[in-house]
Amino acid sequence: MPRKKETAGQYSMDDYRLKQVDIRLKLMEGPSYYSQTPLTSPGGAAAVMRDVLKELDREWVCVVNMENHLKPVNFNIVSIGSINQSLAPIQNILKSGILSNCSNIMLMHNHPSGDNEPSREDLQLTKRLVEAAKLMDMNVVDHVVIDGQNGNIYSMREHDPDMFTSKEIDLDYIQM
Repeated sequence: MPRKKETAGQYSMDDYRLKQVDIRLKLMEGPSYYSQTPLTSPGGAAAVMRDVLKELDREWVCVVNMENHLKPVNFNIVSIGSINQSLAPIQNILKSGILSNCSNIMLMHNHPSGDNEPSREDLQLTKRLVEAAKLMDMNVVDHVVIDGQNGNIYSMREHDPDMFTSKEIDLDYIQM
């Protein structure tokens, strides 16, 4: 909002000037753990992160960013939560994939309790992520839950493939 100058009712051109800002995000390399093998199955995908995620005492949400042939490019720890929940905003999940110029992502997280069944919140997050990724012309390959006791996995794609394959965008679901 323009501010009034000393003379009542007069404004200066400086009062209307908007400053331009540059936003520069930088990807930085972290430690490496994984193979260059394409992640074509939930078991193969879990092998990439299982040893790391099954040992944790809190929920970690991780996204693996992949190129067109499902070869992993990098991964990003999106969120570290408590023993039974972790907040993972959609924009944080998609950010590293966008910055890495990847068209495919796979979400993974652990359940330290040892139960690899997804919660209602896990399912809602996945549905919202799939719909938001469609808007960005990206593909969510799967969301894998890894049990924190022995590393058993639950692939949401295997249990509900329709969630991942619909081409139409459900905008109402994104806005929940």
